[in-house]
Amino acid sequence: MNRRAYSKRLGCVLAWVLLLSLSAPGWAQAGGEVTVWAKLAGAPVDVRVVVRLGDTVQGIFYSPAEVPGTARFSLPAGTYTLVVEHGAGFARGAEVRTVTVRSGENIELTVEFPVGFSASATWGYYAVDLHAHSNASFDGSTPPDELVAVQRAAGLDVGFLSDHNTGDGHAPFAEMAARRGFPVILGVEITAFRWHWVAYPVEAYVPQIPPMVWMGVGSPAPTFAEARQKGAQLIQVAHPFWTGAPYFDALERPFFDDGFDLVEIANGEFSDDDERTIEQLFRFWNDGRRYVAVAASDAHHWKDPAHVYGRPRTYVHVEGDLTVEALLDALGRGRAFATYGPLVHFTAQGTARPGDTVVLKGGEEIRLQAELFVAPREEPRGLAHAEVIRNGTVVRQFALEGKSEGMIAFTDTPTASGWYIVRVVATDGDQAWTNPIWVEVN
Repeated sequence: MNRRAYSKRLGCVLAWVLLLSLSAPGWAQAGGEVTVWAKLAGAPVDVRVVVRLGDTVQGIFYSPAEVPGTARFSLPAGTYTLVVEHGAGFARGAEVRTVTVRSGENIELTVEFPVGFSASATWGYYAVDLHAHSNASFDGSTPPDELVAVQRAAGLDVGFLSDHNTGDGHAPFAEMAARRGFPVILGVEITAFRWHWVAYPVEAYVPQIPPMVWMGVGSPAPTFAEARQKGAQLIQVAHPFWTGAPYFDALERPFFDDGFDLVEIANGEFSDDDERTIEQLFRFWNDGRRYVAVAASDAHHWKDPAHVYGRPRTYVHVEGDLTVEALLDALGRGRAFATYGPLVHFTAQGTARPGDTVVLKGGEEIRLQAELFVAPREEPRGLAHAEVIRNGTVVRQFALEGKSEGMIAFTDTPTASGWYIVRVVATDGDQAWTNPIWVEVN
């Protein structure tokens, strides 16, 4: 290229850079700094702040893991909506504020969250997001130490990390969690080309996936065995019908291996793939195969509005004090429910919980009861309806009239062994599903 042509092209480039710079909000007008102080019961808490300009998300900010309760960020001049969250949609709603940022101005905003509803204090259920990534994954961006703040801001009781074929994020995640007194589970997402599983708890390792398993044409039994050797108490099928890695598409193949324990019935925002998984899990349960239903965000990016850590999530019932060991034991027994928001305390005969077996004589009744709750998200919402499902069929539906709390009761006389679950739907469509209470009729 000759000097004149080069100069002409350079001039065009500089003109475009100048035009774009002047049209960008951050350059067209100077901005200010916003500080959000967040408290719950007078103490600072981890917080997520979503900043909107009209209907467009301008940024997502968190209080740092080292300094809970203080989120500080800069914005160009303008009027914004701040959606301030701690356990939003599960324990309480978000706090929404409008702020006007002016050039050179510092804005300080204090948010005191209401106590809200505690599933752990009220029912003994603890929240965990059983599929979550950090930037140790090739496709993730969340720093593992900051994932502690992200998950605590979501209102989770136990942290969780499962990166693709690596445990490189384990140490920084666990170290920060220990400093914060936050119990965590360290896992791995075993990622083959065609199939994915989440194994936990495990030491940091790189799964050695055989070529036939990698391509989805061989039994994953050796891969499961390796995970067990690395400490895995539980193996979970990730997004079983997602087109990118549909392990359940191999159900009828001779190499399908059923040596897993849990099944993700909700992965990220609910989809037709998740609905197919629920239908398949009903078939498993009707065959007496007691896999545990769980829900997880599979989030990779802490500042992407499409990736919301802790939504959906799994609640696990733990007897006595919370420990990781007790939670994993209860989860493996099916003492859990999966949810996008509605909370469910499901019992039979007064004391049996999901995962338990109620033994009945022929002609004897089973008495089912569920206490229900749903918190607002950014907008108010309530409970729409609940269903009792027996062996895959809805046997009773309850209208809940948009209230935030409710209770349902149902008596049945099963003629054969089987199972019952409760499904709950909120007025905005968010759902929850319990695991089965099993019934043995003699």
